[in-house]
Amino acid sequence: MLKIKVVLIGAAIIGSVFGAVAHRNKALCESQQQYVRFGNSYIPVGEYGEDYVCYAAGGTCTYYLANPFNPNSWTPCRTGAFSWLLK
Repeated sequence: MLKIKVVLIGAAIIGSVFGAVAHRNKALCESQQQYVRFGNSYIPVGEYGEDYVCYAAGGTCTYYLANPFNPNSWTPCRTGAFSWLLK
């Protein structure tokens, strides 16, 4: 009986950890500064929903700098087609 309780408690703990991770609203990269590729360089884009949006399409919308100590570590973050929002 004790072994069953330990297994059930362990399953509950593991399930709650996975549920908390799955419930996050933002991916880890979305909390970083976002950039858009412009030719051979990257420019900062500002706040999602206020300065730009990513439409459902193929390709990469924004990038982020995964390793700040390596300036060539640009990693895709958001997918879709990039578009500036006019203010």
